[in-house]
Amino acid sequence: TIYALVKLAESRDDDTGEHIERMTRYCGLIARKLQENSPYAAQVDDDFVRNITMANPLHDIGKVNVPDSILLKPGRLTAEEFAIMKTHVTVGYETLASVVTNYPGNAYLKMGMDIARYHHEKWDGSGYQEGLSGEDIPLSARILTLCDVYDALRSRRVYKEAFPHEQSMEIMLAGRGTHFDPVLTDVLEANQAEMRKIFEERLR
Repeated sequence: TIYALVKLAESRDDDTGEHIERMTRYCGLIARKLQENSPYAAQVDDDFVRNITMANPLHDIGKVNVPDSILLKPGRLTAEEFAIMKTHVTVGYETLASVVTNYPGNAYLKMGMDIARYHHEKWDGSGYQEGLSGEDIPLSARILTLCDVYDALRSRRVYKEAFPHEQSMEIMLAGRGTHFDPVLTDVLEANQAEMRKIFEERLR
C-alpha cells in the first residue's frame, strides 16, 4: 500500500516512472559494498541492506504536499517557493511517524522516517532542514542522498537536461566531503560502472 502511494506521489515529477526502481538498485548496491569492506561494515548488517532497499522509495513521499506550480516549475525557485519545497522532508517524516505509532517496532518504517527527514542534509552541514553534518546524519540518509543526486544528474527534469555519466561523476566527486560522505563517495567512484549500468539499462 505504501509503495502504491509512493508511485502516485512520484508520478507528478518523474518523467520516466523508473526512479523508484533505479533508486532501489543503487541503494542496494552501495549498502552491499559498504557491508563487504568499509569503515561502516559493522553498521551494515543484512537487515540494514534489506531495509534500505525497501525504505528508500519513501524519501520523497512528502512531495504530495508541494503544489504543482512549484514542483514542476521549469526555472529557478524563488526563496518563498524553495521554503515550501523544503517542507516535503518534514511532511514525509511526520506522515511516516503517524504510521509508526501503530507499528512501533518496525525497523523498515523507522529507516523510512530517517530517509524522508534527512536526505537533504549535507556532510558539511549546509543542507536542510536541521543542518546536521557528518555522521550525525543517519547512514541510510547519507546513502540515499548520494544515490538520489546521481540519478537526478543523469535524468531529464523540467529545469535541466540529462547529464552524461562522466559529467555527473565529475559533479559527484567534486561534492566529496562537502555534499557527500567521503567514504560513500569513494564507494560510488569504485562502483561507478555498475551505477551507470543500472541507469542506462532502461535506455536500451
